[in-house]
Amino acid sequence: MIVVGSFIAAVCNAAFANGGAMIVLAITSAVLPVSAIVPIHSTLLMGSTASRVVVFREHIRWHIAGPFLIGSVIAVAIASRLYVELPERVIAIAIGALMLIAIWLPAVSWRPRIAHPWGVVGFVHSFLSTLFAYGALLHAVILHAGLRRREVVATMGAALTGMGIFKITGYAVNGFDYRPYLVVILLSVLSAFVGTWVGKFLIDRISERTFRIAFRLLVTVTALRLVYIGIF
Repeated sequence: MIVVGSFIAAVCNAAFANGGAMIVLAITSAVLPVSAIVPIHSTLLMGSTASRVVVFREHIRWHIAGPFLIGSVIAVAIASRLYVELPERVIAIAIGALMLIAIWLPAVSWRPRIAHPWGVVGFVHSFLSTLFAYGALLHAVILHAGLRRREVVATMGAALTGMGIFKITGYAVNGFDYRPYLVVILLSVLSAFVGTWVGKFLIDRISERTFRIAFRLLVTVTALRLVYIGIF
């Protein structure tokens, strides 16, 4: 399930620039212990984000990705330590609530008012992502950066790949053991590279309507299940 989910997530990320993180989160939430969801989620997304860097590398805008990564490394150093102290109930309810907010909150046309916002965006996005697997802020803000579709895909790929490396390192340093999951991680990363190549050919050929209906349904069911587990 996780390997197939990583492939589908990579296709969506390459074709639509988003959706993959939620798909991986939904799949891992269904089959992994709550305490392992966020650390494993970070490793599985590496295949999708890193492959976007390779495939769309000429479209990366480093004036955005660079400051984002500076803010990210500071946030991850703090939040990865906090994560290992959180009770599983809190993690489950928080992840479920964030998923529901992210998928059903009306679109917000917010634009940062500071001259160079990307370091702040990197800190806030990475802090939330390290604690609860989903940051969301970069996705909202980058749409107002005046980038073309391929530039959005590539720049997000570079920023999130760096953040993923920081997160994996932070969890490992604070005691999470990745060894039991190495095989599924490797297979998922490989399947994500294939999914990115598929998504590259679909990027200008596929409608988003059907995808978004199925995507919302999947995320909603998974989020409600997580909240139920956390409460009961």
